[in-house]
Amino acid sequence: MGFFKRRTILIILILFFIAIQLFSLDLRERNSQNPVSKLVLTLTYYPQKLVSSVTDKVVGAWRDYIDLMHVNEENKRLREELNALRQEKFELAEIKAQSTRLKKLLDFKDVSPYPVVSANVIGASPSMLRSQVVIVDKGGADGITEGMPVASYDGIVGRILLAGDKSSEVLLITDPVSAVDAYIHRTRARGIVKGVGSGCVMEYIENKSDVSVGDKVISSGKDGFFPKGVIIGTVTDISPSGSFISAGVSPHVDLNSLEEVVIIQKSVNNVVLNE
Repeated sequence: MGFFKRRTILIILILFFIAIQLFSLDLRERNSQNPVSKLVLTLTYYPQKLVSSVTDKVVGAWRDYIDLMHVNEENKRLREELNALRQEKFELAEIKAQSTRLKKLLDFKDVSPYPVVSANVIGASPSMLRSQVVIVDKGGADGITEGMPVASYDGIVGRILLAGDKSSEVLLITDPVSAVDAYIHRTRARGIVKGVGSGCVMEYIENKSDVSVGDKVISSGKDGFFPKGVIIGTVTDISPSGSFISAGVSPHVDLNSLEEVVIIQKSVNNVVLNE
């Protein structure tokens, strides 16, 4: 059986070869239309059609693959450009925010009755006992001494606790040791703002005083440290405390995100007399 099968295939191949040869001869004599030429054309149609179809599919698949590679490369390039634009937008936003902060600090310098020194917050206190302390990059070499008040464009931050040669510790107003003589801005009711760790409380306000939630609290200037009229925070709640009123105060400055501050070079020798 195998012999006859191979013989049949061989005969078909020989006939196909003869048909190709006859077709080649026919191409040389295109003017002669004969039945043999038509037969050869018919016999070669299907093999040629099959080869052409397979070739087209292979070429098409290859082109699709090349196109896909180009699309992937383009997508990668676009993603890189998008990430670069996002980073550029972020950096521009940071520059704009810093410019706004610095402008407000300059405005603060213009209205301060005392010389001021700009400083950057460079860290927190290394001591576990002083969680409400930050480190700034100015010290004794810049004319900074202990007790000098520290503020931002948003209000009071604290005061210099310890001044080194190149850096200083700033005690924040939220530290339990901190105390600022203050007024209720609306009614001039007076009290002492102390730190309670997470915020502040204004104590020793007389019972008859008019105090409301939302009132602004400002420095009175009567404690010898802080200049008069600098905002401290906003009253958040009120409660009686014996013969006095106690009011919770939310600091106006976001003490958890300090970046730039100003150190007010106020000392006993240069106190403004009208405070």
